Amino acid sequence: MFSEACDAGDLRACGFAGRLWLDGRGVAHDAASTQRGLAMLTHACDGGLVVSCTVGAHWLARKAADSAGDAPSDKSDDGTTDEADDGQMLKARLELEQACLSGQADACFQVGQAFEGGNEGFPRDALLAATEYARGCALEDARACNSIGCALEYGDGVPRDSARANDAFERSCHLGESTGCANVGYMAEHGEGTAKDWTRARALYRDACRAGEFYGCVHADMLAAVEAGAPGDFAQALTHWERLCNVARSARACEFAGILYLDGVDGGQRDPAKSLSAMARACSLGEPRACSWVKSSSSEE
Repeated sequence: MFSEACDAGDLRACGFAGRLWLDGRGVAHDAASTQRGLAMLTHACDGGLVVSCTVGAHWLARKAADSAGDAPSDKSDDGTTDEADDGQMLKARLELEQACLSGQADACFQVGQAFEGGNEGFPRDALLAATEYARGCALEDARACNSIGCALEYGDGVPRDSARANDAFERSCHLGESTGCANVGYMAEHGEGTAKDWTRARALYRDACRAGEFYGCVHADMLAAVEAGAPGDFAQALTHWERLCNVARSARACEFAGILYLDGVDGGQRDPAKSLSAMARACSLGEPRACSWVKSSSSEE
């Protein structure tokens, strides 16, 4: 009964059924039932049921303790990751989600990053990433507020909503995240989710840049260039700066093209690969902050 309700989307039923499958109550007690039980508990944990995170993590801890006397092995004969390693990775995942659901804002940000990147044993899932970022923002994690703002601005895992994105960026900035302040500046510069206000945008970019935020520094310079007569329309600006980058070998133009590829236009059409390529060219032409950005981006991969 619980298994069917779980299949129908009842998360609490997933939690109950998961325990039954793990304990072998009313079902065959074998490797397949264990995997199904863990999958149900993990699904319920992902859905926000902290007790399922706790049960799954505790069960895996007991299993690891019972197997402590076995000889360690990193790989199975066919070269795949050892089952014990998979269990430890899932245990760490459930414990991190448990910490988030128990009110640890930093853990929510980490869970959001893991779902966004599909790493540390987490599947890539934009909706769950946005959910965790929103939970972390509600707990006043400045980075989580900035990340849910980005998700809302670009429609990553959630419907695009520039007004809510701006609110999230504002909260991130208020909580001390310089990237959030730079993003508020971007919204003000382009009139997305808030009134267009270049004076405010300029001030926000400047403050973010003073705090060491690369994004704020580049946008401050690009806004100054637009005010001096450079194209402001995205497509025209990209063509303009790419030409100066490739023909005039202007490091600053390459950097501007890189940031435009990173931003995208109208909530989409971002191209991180082209952004990195343009920034690398800016670096090779002597722009030190582009070099720092490329180095930072490479270390995050």
